[in-house]
Amino acid sequence: MRRRPTTTQPTPQLQLALDWLAEPKPDDPLLDLVPLRHHVATIGGLGLPLLHRLKIDELLQERAERIDQALIPLLLDVKLPVPLALGTVAQSLIGLRGELGEAWLALARESDPETLSRVNRSRAQICLNGMSNLSRQFLALLVIAIPTPMGLWRNAQALYHYAHESTDPTATLPVEITAIDNRLKTMLALTAAHPEGLTPREIVFLAEYLETHGAEVRLDPIAPEAPGDWYWLSRGLDQPPVPLERMQPQEEECLYIRFGDLARQAARDLDQLHEGAPPRSLGLPLQAAGADYRNALERARQHWTAPRRRNFNRRPQSLEVEICTQLSSLWSALTSEPGTEPDATVCELTYSDWTVLNDSPAGYALVHVVGAASGIVPGCAVGLRTGTGAAWQICLVRWARSRNSMHVEMGLEVMSPSATPVRIQALNHRNSEPPVPALLLPALPNINRAESILAGRGDYNARPFTLLQETDGHLQVAECMPHRNLIETSSVEVFEFTRNQDAA
Repeated sequence: MRRRPTTTQPTPQLQLALDWLAEPKPDDPLLDLVPLRHHVATIGGLGLPLLHRLKIDELLQERAERIDQALIPLLLDVKLPVPLALGTVAQSLIGLRGELGEAWLALARESDPETLSRVNRSRAQICLNGMSNLSRQFLALLVIAIPTPMGLWRNAQALYHYAHESTDPTATLPVEITAIDNRLKTMLALTAAHPEGLTPREIVFLAEYLETHGAEVRLDPIAPEAPGDWYWLSRGLDQPPVPLERMQPQEEECLYIRFGDLARQAARDLDQLHEGAPPRSLGLPLQAAGADYRNALERARQHWTAPRRRNFNRRPQSLEVEICTQLSSLWSALTSEPGTEPDATVCELTYSDWTVLNDSPAGYALVHVVGAASGIVPGCAVGLRTGTGAAWQICLVRWARSRNSMHVEMGLEVMSPSATPVRIQALNHRNSEPPVPALLLPALPNINRAESILAGRGDYNARPFTLLQETDGHLQVAECMPHRNLIETSSVEVFEFTRNQDAA
């Protein structure tokens, strides 16, 4: 008796996923985020045959790429704390990328060449899909300045080693291996570049730069003879690369990393950019023509040249302070009488209470406690005071990070112990511009710094200007010439100047 062929019906959960994939894609890719995470989790728990999972995961992967392309541009100008709605969506994308990375890692563990050859796939291709998800997850993490989730570095290393173990080391390496290496090298280089001190746009710019030059990062399974500027990454530990001179690895199976060649490449590119070479001629993104991005590349180059060293010991503290995160509010606060609060109808107050975690001669590390805190981004200026009536210290935000929309930490460098509110107006300009608020920082002879101007990012440090200062009801006007640039970030510029005594 002939046995009838049997057909296996998909489970209800699988059928729902297939039906959803068959639907037209929505115009707004972000609408895919919630159902996509649900279906990724569902497919992973069904125990499907490897080839079935492979096909479905490739379809799910396509939807994830659309979401990423739509969301990352929305995060380029984000400041801490991240708005709740945008932060929720961003963290959901980060979770999705991590889940897809784990799904591809599971396929890489179970795959065998014979089975994959039936659908023209290789283990290296599977590992590349997984590494691509983890690298995009890592970029989104850096952009919104939240900690790395558990498993990211361990999973990235597992994908790297699975891919290399699946290839013949004596044969020509497939393109997928090169791509996997470059994605891991980009993650490592971004980590070493101190991303907490970069704005979202600067982070994305560096990521694009590393797409071109990330191959300059050196990976070696053999320990170097001397620590030098080497880092190490242990396969058995879920942690970012560690400078070899700071700590020796306990595990034998490590990757050793060096960024020296990348630093030299960045130096060559910066030299040519300063000479006016078009970025495209160097294979760089167009943003590289801007001073802000060149500054970001220079800071990264310095970190790639040698691991960061702490110059001063940090002293634990538990000091409560007030922070003003908006220059406009700080300017108004300094304009009011000493020891009083500015009128809330004049400007929106953005004071908040913070706790100093530790301090050193280089500055402070603080955590937000309560109150309005907004607009925090590396490179911006804030005011700090120890209580009502105390002088406002003018500080530069060197780094900032956050766990969620209710939590912010930042590191401050004190630029000046006090400041005077002034206005500046450019001279010799065809279209007369109105005076703009700025802060006059006093001279600090101990550090060889003359009186300086702190203003919002512009070109005030490039042309003569008029300084307008009101003292005891009298307006003082002085013609001034910019002298030496001290600080230039994407948010503010600080420069010394000289007064024209003959123009009084």
